[in-house]
Amino acid sequence: MPFYKKLLIGLAAVAVVAAVIVGTVFYFTSGISDAATDFFATTASSGAAAGYEKAAGGFRQAVSEQDFEAAVQRLGLARFKSASWPTREMQSGQGKVVGTVTLEGDITLPATVNLVRNEAGQWQVFNFELTPPGANPGQQAEQSTAPEPWKQAPQPPAKPQVPKAAEQKIESTAQPGDSVSARIGDKDWSSPGTGMIAVALGNVLLVQTTPSVQGGDIDLTTLKLQFDATSLQEQTLARDCSANGPCIELSRDSHEFLIDRASKQPALLRITKVDGNAIEGTFSADMESLDGKTAIRDGHFHVTLKP
Repeated sequence: MPFYKKLLIGLAAVAVVAAVIVGTVFYFTSGISDAATDFFATTASSGAAAGYEKAAGGFRQAVSEQDFEAAVQRLGLARFKSASWPTREMQSGQGKVVGTVTLEGDITLPATVNLVRNEAGQWQVFNFELTPPGANPGQQAEQSTAPEPWKQAPQPPAKPQVPKAAEQKIESTAQPGDSVSARIGDKDWSSPGTGMIAVALGNVLLVQTTPSVQGGDIDLTTLKLQFDATSLQEQTLARDCSANGPCIELSRDSHEFLIDRASKQPALLRITKVDGNAIEGTFSADMESLDGKTAIRDGHFHVTLKP
């Protein structure tokens, strides 16, 4: 194969790694962004009282319902249209999103929302700040008729800040000595640590391999495993990774494979060894795609976590 083609494949693999890392960050922080958007959407569609009930207890203790209703009116939140949260932070039961709230008429308000988890594990708005049109950056608007930035509730206890997704602190922990291997169909397949990423978010570990070039041959096979890194019990893998739970996905020969629904054998994963920061385990699954079916057998992974 010409060198330039190998180079293009290598660059594509690097791009896949970067995209998966950023995508993973946004996937695991989607809960806080959804909660922030839902808070404003509920306030607009069901009224200030309904939005107030969605807020965290600390918010409702610091801000009366009447004050909240007055702020909603001043800020025009009844005309809420959409929200965008490009910056998301999450750590130790606290979250923060920074972005913009758009009102009808395409009026955009810079917004910062702090959230906390309740006892049921759901994200709730702890406080928020909106900068109205006409206000100087970081200052209250000078016009008396302009709404004031809303930040009434106290801040959560100070904790080390979680870097923004753009800073990519949530990064792969895979080491060159790590690996994922399996027999896929009638062929043996493996991926070294240099061709995979491993991202740990809480108890969840995501392992994703990338296409590789070995000995002049291009292997476009990619495998995604997601599982509880703290459980030594056998874990049943879900058909796809759209939920925050154990799952497996396979891409091979330009076809996307998911767990075979008709199979009588469940897709399983088990952690077999934990040695310091290294985790080893096995997995297997019957897979299917529009192109046909295949089996993953004798799957094995060795992944290193950051200390």
